[in-house]
Amino acid sequence: MENKEIRKVNLSKLLNKHLQQTDATKAGFAEQCGLNPAQLSQVLGNEAFRNIGDRLARRIESSLKLPTGWLDSIHPDNIPEDEVEIAGAPAKGFVQVVGEALLGTDGSVDMMEFHAGWLCICSKDQEAFGLKVKGDSMWPRIQSGEFVVIEPNTPVQVGDEVFVRTRDGRNMIKILNKTRDGSYLFTSVNSQHHPITLAPDEVEKIQYVAAILKHTRFLEHLDKAS
Repeated sequence: MENKEIRKVNLSKLLNKHLQQTDATKAGFAEQCGLNPAQLSQVLGNEAFRNIGDRLARRIESSLKLPTGWLDSIHPDNIPEDEVEIAGAPAKGFVQVVGEALLGTDGSVDMMEFHAGWLCICSKDQEAFGLKVKGDSMWPRIQSGEFVVIEPNTPVQVGDEVFVRTRDGRNMIKILNKTRDGSYLFTSVNSQHHPITLAPDEVEKIQYVAAILKHTRFLEHLDKAS
């Protein structure tokens, strides 16, 4: 979700919670937010036509005694089902982004590891992790600025997109194939990259690429206490 949609989801959640109270009204909630009823209707409801801008978001948070930036964060119980992409069976939590993958012109990947945030996607693999991709060597399948979700414990099959690390330290995102003699044949969606053949003892790990996500799925932080 985009930031403007996240704010509306959060504010709508707060309104619904308020209306569950005895004698609660929408006008009363607007007053708590530091707004008049007309202003609230402009940002929420069937007649809404305004987005919640930065100044208004901070004003509402201050009036409701919420932490600064609360409206900007996706809170796990606020996410509509159609906004979550599923990789495997649903699981609690989000997938952590552990760094960046810099795509080289030959299809190789230079890794920069650091905790960069979270991806709004569920995975059955509790060790799943995300990487932010930079570079266009896998265009159009993976575009610069997108994220890949990797599931280390998901079995891979011929034809799968995989993250590969060789014993001499090379990293790649490729399509898995095999030769007749049992060696690995790694190909790319980019026809400019030649296939790479490696013997099994040359490969340190092959991990399943479960998803490719747009930047709108990225969260800098999760407010787990909410």
